[in-house]
Amino acid sequence: CPPGVTFYPLDDERYLDKWRDRRSSQQSKGGTNDVDDDGLLFDVIVFNFAVNESKAKLFAEELLNKHHGRLLAPINTSNDYWLKQTYKVIDSRGEVLWSAIDVGAWSVQFQPDVTQDTCSGIWCAPFNGFQKK
Repeated sequence: CPPGVTFYPLDDERYLDKWRDRRSSQQSKGGTNDVDDDGLLFDVIVFNFAVNESKAKLFAEELLNKHHGRLLAPINTSNDYWLKQTYKVIDSRGEVLWSAIDVGAWSVQFQPDVTQDTCSGIWCAPFNGFQKK
């Protein structure tokens, strides 16, 4: 990975817990409260698995740089419907800036979010060994 990129072998929910702990710790040590200068917010977040829109917006609103952050995700066309997604770009306010149902001739379908209780198929527990927190 390039120096500015770090890989965390965690599911998104465990990562969010770790991120919140780190942010809270930094702020309790007298770190800046300026949400763009604390070094913890992201310019870009890309999900490489299907998510519900509520999760995408949560990550965008909480983890993106407030001035220019963007999130790209394959978002379920209906809540908990894992068989069809729409690509969406979301800003730090949770506003959808762009979306595409199909990309060229390809329909958008990704593996489901394994942390969701509604996850079904071979990607999900108990088939993949994933353990919910």
